[in-house]
Amino acid sequence: MFIVRYLKVFNHPQLGSLELTFAEEQPKANRTEPYTSVVIGPNGTGKSYVLRTIAEILRQFKNYSETDEKKFNLPYDIHFRYQFYHNTYEIVTKQLQSSNRISRKRYLFYKNRPIDTPYFDDETQQEIVTNFEVLYRELEFPEKLLVNSIIPTDRFVWQESKPGDFYQYLGTRSTRSTTSTRSTSRRTVKHLFNASILDQDFKNRLKDLLSFLGFEHSFKVEYMTRANKLFFSGELTEENFRKFFEEWWDENFKFTTRKKENPLWSIPYYNNHFKGRDSALAKIVIYLNNLSKGDGRLLPKKNSSAKILSVDLFAGDISDDELTMIGHLENLDIIALDGIKINKVGSRLSIDQISSGEYHLLVSMIGIFSTLSKDSLVLIDEPEISLHPNWQMRYVSFLKSAFHRFSSCHFILTTHSHFLISDLEGASSTVISLARNEETGTIKSTTLSGVNTYSWSAEDVLYNVFNVRSTWNYFLEADLTELLGMISNNMTNKERISAIINKLDGLPKRPNDPLQDILEEAKYYLANLA
Repeated sequence: MFIVRYLKVFNHPQLGSLELTFAEEQPKANRTEPYTSVVIGPNGTGKSYVLRTIAEILRQFKNYSETDEKKFNLPYDIHFRYQFYHNTYEIVTKQLQSSNRISRKRYLFYKNRPIDTPYFDDETQQEIVTNFEVLYRELEFPEKLLVNSIIPTDRFVWQESKPGDFYQYLGTRSTRSTTSTRSTSRRTVKHLFNASILDQDFKNRLKDLLSFLGFEHSFKVEYMTRANKLFFSGELTEENFRKFFEEWWDENFKFTTRKKENPLWSIPYYNNHFKGRDSALAKIVIYLNNLSKGDGRLLPKKNSSAKILSVDLFAGDISDDELTMIGHLENLDIIALDGIKINKVGSRLSIDQISSGEYHLLVSMIGIFSTLSKDSLVLIDEPEISLHPNWQMRYVSFLKSAFHRFSSCHFILTTHSHFLISDLEGASSTVISLARNEETGTIKSTTLSGVNTYSWSAEDVLYNVFNVRSTWNYFLEADLTELLGMISNNMTNKERISAIINKLDGLPKRPNDPLQDILEEAKYYLANLA
């Protein structure tokens, strides 16, 4: 079980000095679903930077624990606490003054330190030596760190993640600075194939996702063939296959006219998987010849000499070996992704024909489905973008249901959506609210631990969680009515009056606001109660 408990940053370029609590210190026993923390707040309060900060702390210290290389790039100080099963770990920055008065950083690591035990002496600022300090190699980390966003300018560090990597970038960028729908689709297919091979239950979860979106249980990946005269003639030889990747410039080789200085981009993949490996090369040649002479699986492509290879993920006759072979063909550029086909109400649609909300949810969930392991951390930035309100209201419950097998994981989400919050139950959830002080510019965090907003109305969530009052907010009206009634009837319930005043006082102020007059009258009344 992995859970982020607490984060405090100092001198953060975007967050300043900010303290956040993501989960209760005492874990819920026998939890049957992932723990969920939701960070809310207006634009400009740093929600995305909170996720990036968590990701960078774990990514960089995980690398340090494995390589001994101090490649830290954290331009801020931290106090980070997390739990891995029965152990609690902490990473703390300590500023050291050298002889020339130049500050440098040192990181301290603790295991199972009681929360009320101080780190430093208040007077001397010297480190207090305790039995709880450990070496960095003793830290335990989540199995994987998944970062997910559909925003083209997401704040996460981009990485071309491989299946075994600790850090899994699941955003939409195909490089550090570019976004490509085709690259996203290709990455989605790779995730699908890897998961289908490694996880026997993956296809059932994919069916759940399609049902959630209103699609039928059909998912076909279509590829367009390339270099047909060589690879799809039914008479391919191992020698010609080898020549295509190793001696393409040979004047007697009739299947390509490329110059020696113009190699295929896929040659490094060929060198890693097939060069000098006779059995692997023979196997792929046999597969291509059987495919070309086979049962009609290669279909003609309209207005093209190429053919279409259609792969139905839910077909019972497709084996893991064939999925692996198709992956090889794509990485060798022998076939290229032509499209992903799904069915809705009897109509066959390409994935780029569905709505942006359907597309984003489909590809992001497939990415999480296919890479998640137990004891992992999943960071999702604003998943509600482009989603219909009905899906937003069901998003968290779907998340918990779909990933019920991963109850040892922690999901941390950011959102602007009150619909998303209306689907939150309190037993395994926390809401963290961020707000910026307009006068000082500082950001403040408030944790609503164990809040249960499941089945609340939109107006209720807006008022009681987001601190937003709409023109016809029933809950605002109810509190005002109760407050005015208590004043007019000279009631002496100080605690209740004070609670209502604090709630109303935290709402956004408006010019010429009559609410302020009511609050001033209530405060005066409260101060004069006997």
